[in-house]
Amino acid sequence: MLSIECPDFFEKIKQKFSYLFDLYGFEVIYSKSTQGGQHSLIILESKDCRIKFYRSSGEANLLFGTLSAPIGWEDVIDGIRYWYYVLGLIDFVQKNPVNAKELLNRARTSPTEEQQLAELSAKLKPICEQIIVLFKGDNIKQWIGEYEQFEKEQDEEFQRQFENLK
Repeated sequence: MLSIECPDFFEKIKQKFSYLFDLYGFEVIYSKSTQGGQHSLIILESKDCRIKFYRSSGEANLLFGTLSAPIGWEDVIDGIRYWYYVLGLIDFVQKNPVNAKELLNRARTSPTEEQQLAELSAKLKPICEQIIVLFKGDNIKQWIGEYEQFEKEQDEEFQRQFENLK
């Protein structure tokens, strides 16, 4: 088994996201820890896609990528995006409208790493298979244009709502 550089972070991932390992066969293919564990990166891989977990400056998050997504901290390399944040993917799949007030209120809180991972896991688990399928094989080519348009519209709607909150 691969030696994990950030075992405490990995234990939290195993605890909150056990279904990734048990149901979907994900395995750790890379781990990196810097600044005494303050910044940690763990990349999982299954037969269909990769998942990148990271923690940095009090934030814990996860991103999805294809099997060819580069291993490392960067999400975008030479202007090409390889990794996609799970909350954006969930909103895309579920067609969730943006709520600026809710996002701003959430930004004012300071949830623990465990709370962040638990929230992400609870949102991902019911539609995990749908998200995985998006990254399987060449499937990304079928939806990426629609996703980029969705993101653009979400950003514009957030700005509109934000202006109305002032």
